[in-house]
Amino acid sequence: MAQRLIVEGKDDAIVLSNILKRKQISPPKGYTNEFKFKQEFIINANGDSKIKTSLKEELQSPDVERIGIIIDADDKGPENRFKSLIDFIEKETDKDLSNAVLTPEGFFHQLKDDRTIGIWIMPDNQNNGYLENFVGMMMEDSNLTWQFAQEKVAELLEKDFCKFTDTKKQKALVHTYLALQETPGLPMGTAVEAGYINIKNPLIESFANWFKNTFILEEKQ
Repeated sequence: MAQRLIVEGKDDAIVLSNILKRKQISPPKGYTNEFKFKQEFIINANGDSKIKTSLKEELQSPDVERIGIIIDADDKGPENRFKSLIDFIEKETDKDLSNAVLTPEGFFHQLKDDRTIGIWIMPDNQNNGYLENFVGMMMEDSNLTWQFAQEKVAELLEKDFCKFTDTKKQKALVHTYLALQETPGLPMGTAVEAGYINIKNPLIESFANWFKNTFILEEKQ
């Protein structure tokens, strides 16, 4: 039995795998080896436009029984992205998913051929955004560094020399916050490991539950 998690890019893979480690969630069954986890379980589609290509390949593989897909809502919105994926899965599998509903807990469904499909739309299955919005939602309001980063990015947006647009504000905000840590400028995944990003959060619980429902995990010893 093979299992696959399809993501848009390397950042998603590293952030999410480190969150699962910190939450002490067992790895998917058959993927305890870190190299196998990164090279076989996680499928990096290398961009939003190639998600469906990767998904088609996994749907056509008779050995793959569990497939998880994590994509960004971006500005199109979670419902739009969800419907596009569901329509594609219906077309490729000839299965009826007309009753499929995206909830705040994500989506997971067992097809009639015993395959399970799970979908999580970043950041939280409800709002527009991307991975950095997911990370931002983990920040505590009482975090003074986060407050400072928010103030400075808001100020910068009003300057004529500001190069990024409002749609990229969240990316600037998260990376400003990370630049102010004890070890400045860590990538998001490493920052999770270092404890700079809060994982004791209802959003993380929802994501962890979605992961557990989508995949078969190794039993804890």
